[in-house]
Amino acid sequence: MTFIIDHEKMREMAKIPLILATDSDLCREGHSFFVGGALPISATLETIFESYGAESADLFVLTFGGTETIRNGLEMAKVIKKNFNTRLLVRISTSFVPDWLYEQIYASGADLLDIMLPYKNPNDFQSTLSDKITPQYLAAKNAFPRWSVASTVTADGSSCSTLIRRVEDLLQMGIVPLPRIMWDGQQSSEQEIHNLLQHLSKSWRTHHVPIKQFSTLITLFSPLVLKQKPGALRNIIDRFHDHGKLATSDLLRHLRVTAPTDSLDSAGL
Repeated sequence: MTFIIDHEKMREMAKIPLILATDSDLCREGHSFFVGGALPISATLETIFESYGAESADLFVLTFGGTETIRNGLEMAKVIKKNFNTRLLVRISTSFVPDWLYEQIYASGADLLDIMLPYKNPNDFQSTLSDKITPQYLAAKNAFPRWSVASTVTADGSSCSTLIRRVEDLLQMGIVPLPRIMWDGQQSSEQEIHNLLQHLSKSWRTHHVPIKQFSTLITLFSPLVLKQKPGALRNIIDRFHDHGKLATSDLLRHLRVTAPTDSLDSAGL
């Protein structure tokens, strides 16, 4: 699967940037359904059923909030996985997460995980990678199957050389870097973003990352598009294969997950 940069799409994204969904949002963007982990479960599920009946989605993105809503988020994941045969990605945007929570998230039904750290100057990243961020990535990777954990890389056109180093560091750890573009339309920064996206697309191939499972988010939050768009027959075949992969993923989860622990209770959550 090869991605190329759609420059017209990039200019459109500069005019109308896509706002990230929070733990209290419920919305659709393209073929993705964004669900807040702090929302009431019954009412949210009813709304999802109504929208899903009109048009199916390729991906559910469940955004976790603070510690006070962890139980609700885990239960929301179980409900979504039980009622929809669609890939589920859990997004965590908090900086510090206990190691046991990743296992709980995986056990609840999440197929993918995105550790999305708060956006800041990319120059600050290198100083915190080894002592704070790396253990979090490794704990998540140990809880999920190979290449199922991602981390969103936010690019605004500044310090892209630092972000390229970050991309390589993530891939070396077995974490999938995902692009998110926050571009103001300035030509001076366009080439920097172009270089980053080209490097990212090449690195996915170099490291043999099964990137298809993340393609919905990639095309939503960046100007990257598939070099060759599949036809109607290919789409049908791909959906059939996806359903098979989801079934295999669920079986793998059943084999890997042991009886739930009382980590939530012991943590006072």
